[in-house]
Amino acid sequence: GLLWWHADRVTPQRYATGHGEQRTWPLSDSSVLHLNTDSAVTIRYGPAERLVEIDGGQAFFEVAHEPARRFRVLAGGTNIVAVGTQFDVFKDHALTVVTVAVGRVIVSSNDSPHRDVPVSAGEQARVIRGMLPDHAMPVDIQRSIAWLRREFVFDQEPLGVVVAEFNRYGAVPIEIESPSLKALAISGVFAIGDTETFVAFLRTLDGATVETTATRIRVFGRPRTPPKRSETR
Repeated sequence: GLLWWHADRVTPQRYATGHGEQRTWPLSDSSVLHLNTDSAVTIRYGPAERLVEIDGGQAFFEVAHEPARRFRVLAGGTNIVAVGTQFDVFKDHALTVVTVAVGRVIVSSNDSPHRDVPVSAGEQARVIRGMLPDHAMPVDIQRSIAWLRREFVFDQEPLGVVVAEFNRYGAVPIEIESPSLKALAISGVFAIGDTETFVAFLRTLDGATVETTATRIRVFGRPRTPPKRSETR
């Protein structure tokens, strides 16, 4: 009886990363967990399923196929069920983004209990405030999971969005004070954590002024011409 009690227990295992940190762990079921910056998950192995709860942040899963135990990810009220696949989950407050690189997952929500959304390789589903999309949308997978290569890849994204991504990793926050600069569309490939090179790029923007201190990087001014495409690594 004691042996049965121990075998049936579900022992949680917690994994987490700090600000700017990325880590990879091989799991006991032969799956692989990749965590992005400021992320935390708790995994429970039971006889019927492997359950991953995402407290926040971003995780990429390489799931080992087990016919007897499904692999389920819980991100707030969003459920993702996968069998032998590779997929990314980003959770931030009211938003959960599921991106599939290999295979297929099923996405459901506690707020939409009577339907689910299949997401196949090369597709993405965005669940906003518990509301499922009508269907998954095609995405550029290499761009969506560029963080695994420690890269940002942007294609005509507003500078404000790009800076927000850099601030997920950097020790010194970048602040864009000009609305016109925030809206400026830029494209390029940037290395995660290389704030110095990114600040040098900001200094090349016509009309932009960059001031740096030990506690913040301040960018202000009015752009006069669109920036050239940048690729820094």
